[in-house]
Amino acid sequence: MTGLEATGRLRPYGIMGAEDTAHVFDAIEQHGGRARFVGGVVRDALLRRDLHDVDIACDLGPDETTSALEKVGIRVIPTGIKHGTVTAITDAGAYEITTLRVDVLSDGRHAEVAFTDNWLEDAKRRDFTFNAIYCDLDGTLYDPFDGQTDLGDGRVRFIGTAENRIAEDFLRILRFFRFQAWFGRPPIDPVGAEACRKGARGLLDISPERIRDEMLKLLRAKSPAGTVGEMIGFDILPVILPQLTQPANLRIMQWLDSTALADPAIQPDPLRRLAALFKPTDDNDVSANIAEEFARSLRLSNTEVDRFSAMISDAVLIESDLDADTVRRDLYRIGADRFRDAVLLAWSMRASVPPRCTQDENKGWQNL
Repeated sequence: MTGLEATGRLRPYGIMGAEDTAHVFDAIEQHGGRARFVGGVVRDALLRRDLHDVDIACDLGPDETTSALEKVGIRVIPTGIKHGTVTAITDAGAYEITTLRVDVLSDGRHAEVAFTDNWLEDAKRRDFTFNAIYCDLDGTLYDPFDGQTDLGDGRVRFIGTAENRIAEDFLRILRFFRFQAWFGRPPIDPVGAEACRKGARGLLDISPERIRDEMLKLLRAKSPAGTVGEMIGFDILPVILPQLTQPANLRIMQWLDSTALADPAIQPDPLRRLAALFKPTDDNDVSANIAEEFARSLRLSNTEVDRFSAMISDAVLIESDLDADTVRRDLYRIGADRFRDAVLLAWSMRASVPPRCTQDENKGWQNL
């Protein structure tokens, strides 16, 4: 079986209906190929979210795809020829086009692939059911693993056997929890979560940069604290980032930056949320050093390292009842942005432990 059965339709949405998009699809089909949207662009279109990355699967090899596109004047970048991926550049945006493929060999970090014309085999190698939904240019949907139902139910579910998908790429553990934060609803899929727990030590072989990127993407979700709590409960963070132990602080932080404070200067910030998760020591100098070491271990930029360690060291010096002179001195000394970080972090740390902040305390924090 090289094809997939149609399962529904999707109304045109965003860049999927753009003239340049049709031009890309037509070029591939005029060359004898078949192209379909796949992955995040389909998932996000179903949810009517903003579309960013546009992924297209096709049954032409990367060289054929390049020839087809260049023949009609579309610029092509050989993004990852070895893995079958080229990027088409148009006025409407970039399209990442990947040949159908199967994994031949994987070490948990990188996979060797073989190209195929079998759409179902390409679908089987993907991570989660709602990331394996394909869509024709005309909106015809192909959903071999009932990903639409999972998406509607807020369930993040591995395709096939969870342990096998994880063994192919251990980063899928963090992707499982990231997608839970963005698209999931409680309860978390117990089969997938338990498979992640069993495979967690495989993350120790993943580069710090990839772990950093996944964590920051997770922390950009509106309310990630519940998912982070699951990551601690299923022994993911204790294995790879044992310094992150404060989901209660994060819960307050996400409430402050996304709900409680109607201030355009205060927006959800993944680095500030990461700081909320960090466990400081009783010695402020030691905490600042540990925070800097932790930030560097994640390969944060020098600017981010400085900001992260400053948040940890500044927060313990902030109280809700600071007098006006002290506030002015602190603003002069560290600047408004750094002072805002310190106040939000100090507030989240104080409000996450009993007794609850009084109304006067909360008013004091807000006035800062």
